Amino acid sequence: MVKNNNKIVFSSMSDDKIDFKLLNQDKYLESILNENLNIDNYSKKINRIILIYMAMNPETPPLRPDKKFWRWKSGSFDMYVNVPDFQKYCNATHKEAQKIIAELFLYSIKKYLWKRKDFDAPKFYTDVEKVFKPILDAKMTSKHPTIGGSLSVMPPYTENDALRCS
Repeated sequence: MVKNNNKIVFSSMSDDKIDFKLLNQDKYLESILNENLNIDNYSKKINRIILIYMAMNPETPPLRPDKKFWRWKSGSFDMYVNVPDFQKYCNATHKEAQKIIAELFLYSIKKYLWKRKDFDAPKFYTDVEKVFKPILDAKMTSKHPTIGGSLSVMPPYTENDALRCS
């Protein structure tokens, strides 16, 4: 296994329907974040953030709930988050997949890091948003009827979100 020394890491768990090339779009996002941001500027305790986004067909049980893990010994903060629209992600172009993952990361920051006293989440969110601006501003070109909207205005987090995957 190759060791990843990046401070911000994206990984995925997916249904076998999803094209591997689509899943690989997260590596580009990971690289531009690590080139432009340093986690040490936002926290003394958290030294690594891992986003594991789950693109699972909601018709194929079991659905995994969104969750977070704080690994205090290693300083790693892991966030597991479901892609909110499986079909939209499956049918996305590479640019659209990047936008979906970027928006999901921003959503995860607000959902899991915002209230932590040991992490400057508002500054981190703003800085991530600046790095992702060209991706977030990109126009959606897919002919798929559900692609073209934006996840940036994601619905407020509720108790039912733990089971949401559509």
